[in-house]
Amino acid sequence: MPRTATPTSPHRTYLPMTREEADGPLDIILVTGDAYVDHPSWGVAAVGRWLEAHGFSVGVIAQPDWRDVESLRVLGRPRLFFGVTAGNMDTMVNKYTAARRIRTDDAYSPGGEPGRRPDRATIPYTALCKQAFKGIPVITGGVEASLRRFAHFDFWQEKIRGSILLEAKADLLVYGMGERAIIEIAERLAAGRSVRECRDIAGVAYPLGAKEAPPEGPNVIEVPSLGECRSDPRAFNQLTVHMYRESNPHCGRTLIQAHKNRWVVQNPPAHPLDTASLDRLHELPYQYGAHPCYRKPIPALQSIAGSVSVNRGCSGGCAFCALTIHQGKDVTSRSHESVVREVKKMRSRPGFKGIVSDLGGPTANMFHMNCKDERANQLCRRVSCLHPKRCKHYGTDHKPYLKLLREVREIPGIKRVYINSGIRYDLASLDSEFVEELAAHHTPGQLSVAPEHASPDALSMMKKPAIGYFSEFMDRFRKANDAAGREQFLVPYFQCAHPGTGPEACIELALYMKENGLRPRQVQMFMPTPATLATAMYVSGRDPYTKKPVFVAKGDRERSRQRALLFYWKREEWPHVREALKAWRRTDLIGRHPSSLVPPGPAFGAWTRRTKTRGKVRYDNHMGMKVERATRQEQQEESWEAIAVRP
Repeated sequence: MPRTATPTSPHRTYLPMTREEADGPLDIILVTGDAYVDHPSWGVAAVGRWLEAHGFSVGVIAQPDWRDVESLRVLGRPRLFFGVTAGNMDTMVNKYTAARRIRTDDAYSPGGEPGRRPDRATIPYTALCKQAFKGIPVITGGVEASLRRFAHFDFWQEKIRGSILLEAKADLLVYGMGERAIIEIAERLAAGRSVRECRDIAGVAYPLGAKEAPPEGPNVIEVPSLGECRSDPRAFNQLTVHMYRESNPHCGRTLIQAHKNRWVVQNPPAHPLDTASLDRLHELPYQYGAHPCYRKPIPALQSIAGSVSVNRGCSGGCAFCALTIHQGKDVTSRSHESVVREVKKMRSRPGFKGIVSDLGGPTANMFHMNCKDERANQLCRRVSCLHPKRCKHYGTDHKPYLKLLREVREIPGIKRVYINSGIRYDLASLDSEFVEELAAHHTPGQLSVAPEHASPDALSMMKKPAIGYFSEFMDRFRKANDAAGREQFLVPYFQCAHPGTGPEACIELALYMKENGLRPRQVQMFMPTPATLATAMYVSGRDPYTKKPVFVAKGDRERSRQRALLFYWKREEWPHVREALKAWRRTDLIGRHPSSLVPPGPAFGAWTRRTKTRGKVRYDNHMGMKVERATRQEQQEESWEAIAVRP
């Protein structure tokens, strides 16, 4: 039977990281690319505490030296299995900018120190576990493994890579939010069953040996093989569509993919946690801090220290976002009572000053929003509940969220309750009170929203609402601030170089920004991350569903031009904007008349400036390669820490 370790050291309030803290052999050891922070927003902490709550003893090896097998032996041999995750982010997104330059910091490492994890960390970590203790099963999970479970596009190598299951040689892969699957695996292994006997668990993917035949039957779908995906972009589109169509746990079917003479099998998705289980997960005995072994702060923890997560999942289904394929389209929300209990406990945390910095989730105002027709939901294969138009079965009631906000801000000792998560402004506009209450009580001086673009064609490709919804929300938010006597700011996030966004669409956005006086200090350049619909478009140049061609901005020049145009108002960007407008044959926007974007002057591309200053460009020696280091400005633009502008 599993054994729960007993506290024997001052650090034992945390999951153990040393043998002294563990007080004996452990059932399960979790290996992560992040520093260990005991907070429910850290996947390794949430899974570790969840296993502990089910009677298993669990230890954590955080950011091991991937060049030294001894770093995987610090906690001894686990009785059941190793669990491996790259961390809260895909390693490559964490380490590189959208221009493929290496970042100079890592928010999930002590002191923001970079270089503490390898590229595609799941692969070397799994290999080390196999080398450290032969015969011990290795289970991979987390966002990196989840999104790379089938053939996938790797932007940093510009090629289709095979399943990470086969590259890492893991025994099983838990995809999505893995609490149900990981407990089932642990219980079966603890009962003496083999890891091969865990292959039927929902939410699990597994590799077959060269001599093993794949499953067959009416509920098994063979998706295009690795070879087909590499040779034909249309096949890669088909794979992506199948992954999304079979993501509903009520009707999802088994998917199989050939990798030469081997197969990767994905079981149907696991059902998401219900409200009671999500409450339990968030109310486990987290310490809400970094393990005491760290002497420097963890930047990512500092940014969420006063936040409370109230839901998970997202019904939006944006083409560039992996939330739908990883957390699921169905939103699961905590109960009012659970959230209130957590906020009350926050008052006793060291350093808490009475301010809840964020009461939200992936999309804050989707709290307790879901499909109102259970039969329809069990058959649904839509990617988005909101696009191209809102499903008639989707509930949009804001009353549960408003009730929670009102209740929390009345708790004694709570001075302010803010919303710093993203909100869906198209949903907010449906409620007669939400925007006004948001402005009066829950905006910390600035409010972040993500219209992403202004062009109808670009927004359609992104699966985002029409820009008119944002314009209406902006006007209503301004009036609500005036009525409340508050001067607050709106922070719009815009994106450039997304598939379907050509020169005319980019110019349309720049003109919209000028017309509305919007000057965002940050613009997100599209990054093709694994398993998203937008990435399939980037690879194939076609919409995966309609199969119609779409414009794709590829290469440093075209992507840099789009970025420059969205900073048309910055003097240092004017030469780059002029170069873009000349290349796109829109010199009518260069001049001194009211409709112009920039005045006359010299024109050259941003890449030209970088070439001229090549001697000043900094490089890092990274994993045996000479990699260009990102500039501070580039990192700030992609940090998503917004600087507000008045609407």
